[in-house]
Amino acid sequence: MSTLLCLIGIALAALGLVGVGVPAYVLCIVGFVLCVIGGFARARLSVVIAGMVFTIFAFAIAPDGFSAILQMADVNPKRFFKFYDGMSGLIGALAVLALTLVMVRRNAPQSCETMLGASDDFDTVVNGVGKLASWLFVPMMIVIFYDVSQRKMLDFDNNIIDSVFYFDSTKLQELEWHLHAVLFLLCLGFAYRYDAHVRIELVRDRMAQRSRVWMELIGVVCFLLTYCYLIVEFGWVFANNSYRIGEVSAAQTGLTHRWIIKAMLPFGFALLFTAGLSAAFRCVVYLFGPTYLNERAGDYAGTHHADLPEDVAIKGPITD
Repeated sequence: MSTLLCLIGIALAALGLVGVGVPAYVLCIVGFVLCVIGGFARARLSVVIAGMVFTIFAFAIAPDGFSAILQMADVNPKRFFKFYDGMSGLIGALAVLALTLVMVRRNAPQSCETMLGASDDFDTVVNGVGKLASWLFVPMMIVIFYDVSQRKMLDFDNNIIDSVFYFDSTKLQELEWHLHAVLFLLCLGFAYRYDAHVRIELVRDRMAQRSRVWMELIGVVCFLLTYCYLIVEFGWVFANNSYRIGEVSAAQTGLTHRWIIKAMLPFGFALLFTAGLSAAFRCVVYLFGPTYLNERAGDYAGTHHADLPEDVAIKGPITD
């Protein structure tokens, strides 16, 4: 029942996205309240966090409503957004963090299991999207093969040029980098959770296990999540502006609807943010939770990149 409340809240916020004016904001606020109530009623933590983030996001981008509220309060909307846009995002993030901590504490003594459960849920989403996106490699290679074959062998055949099988080379080449960009962006979080990104391990591999986890946690909170938040915020504006003006390719015979590929930028980094949040939960459980959960939460305690003896890679440097 509590998880259902969160889902209803998400649905109301989604309706707020297509609404106009103050009613859209009312839907977003009601949706946020339902998610918070569901969280305190012990709904799944992953659904609660997703609901709170989505409702705040919907509140921020719903058309006209907040501007109407500011005008009713005799506040200039343009001046308000100029000075408080970044601050409002920070306040929203801190509010979600504070509420999440309170909800986790309410689940004591199962707080750590709750965080690991949320981490597993986030991993399921990130890994699922990454595995699906990896199949884009197949159509990308087909498009590249057809583009090269058409330009080198078929371009001089009038029967091919006049048929439905002929595609302008500019369109094909743009489709190639579109597919490559989507493949890369949607697999960022997937690769991070599988520890497939490049690491500079000259120092890290000589550290003890807890030191490695501390380094991961600090890096995720101070750099990864912050950077992803900025990319998602500005990437959304980037894609939204492209949609509003009906942006097309700069090439005369290129692809239309440029906003689609631009929308992949905030979406891909939102997935990376989710993967970072999952990693942060596991690090917190490893550092502050019971020792019997260390094996389940110790993704970042060991290392497998450097050519080190197994006991050093798993247990840290030899001190005796």
